[in-house]
Amino acid sequence: MTTRRIHFDAATLAWMLVAIAMQASLRADEPAVISITLADRELSESSGMVFSSTDPSCIWSHNDSGDRARLFAFDAKTGEATGQWDLQGVTAVDWEDLAMLPPVNAGGPARLVIADSGDNQKRRDHIELLVIDEMDPRKSGVVTRENVRVLRIKYPDGAQDCEAIWFDEPSQGLILLCKRFTPWVGLYRVALKDGGNEESSTDLVAELIQRLPLALATAADRDPVTGDVWVSTYWQAIKFAKADHVTLKTQMSQTPVAFDLPKLKQIEAIAVDSESNVWVTSEGSPAPLVRLNVR
Repeated sequence: MTTRRIHFDAATLAWMLVAIAMQASLRADEPAVISITLADRELSESSGMVFSSTDPSCIWSHNDSGDRARLFAFDAKTGEATGQWDLQGVTAVDWEDLAMLPPVNAGGPARLVIADSGDNQKRRDHIELLVIDEMDPRKSGVVTRENVRVLRIKYPDGAQDCEAIWFDEPSQGLILLCKRFTPWVGLYRVALKDGGNEESSTDLVAELIQRLPLALATAADRDPVTGDVWVSTYWQAIKFAKADHVTLKTQMSQTPVAFDLPKLKQIEAIAVDSESNVWVTSEGSPAPLVRLNVR
């Protein structure tokens, strides 16, 4: 095994300590309790999760980098594997999170967004958000390439590593929260034209909303009922309450509330269900599915 030495200058180290101290000072509630395990050992590095709109009792998830382009579906009550869908003609570079978009037209299917947005070395010229009509999570099959819409996203200030996305209903945009060891991290918005029903490939530039003193964000989701935004780090689940905040910028600028995460291998996915329950998964095979004690 090779030992790597990481060197930080004084300013970088100071910012790291500030970020860790800020997160440690947040009020932490009681730890979560593991509910079930997801019964498919091929999901070994769960890196994104979202609840199904077609069947709210099911969740979608996917592996981190290294797997082929596929989604796993599970019954959230039992952990039973209910389906698996492959994306034909798609290369998964570094899938990191999932989000759900509403239908383009009333009565139409909701749409899954897969964030191929990981970039630890900050070398990617652009990232990709893959948009597909949601499939039946209780079936398995193939999504053909012509049914995958690719949004090629560039950041206005250069390459970023991003593992947390969600759909912001008030602004009708996709929100990207970047990941760094040190603050400040960028919070970006991708505006969706015509509800995100663009051509098969579209080039877009993300808009910088603000920078936040939040280190190592690994996933995010928005509560569809309350509008609260939940962010997971390696240590805590952090809630930015909607309350009476008019804009996302003011909502994310408040002092949030934090809840301790269970001691699992590595938590990189968080999702909120239709009853405002907050769930996380972790790397490992089989993957644990945990409901947090946040109420």
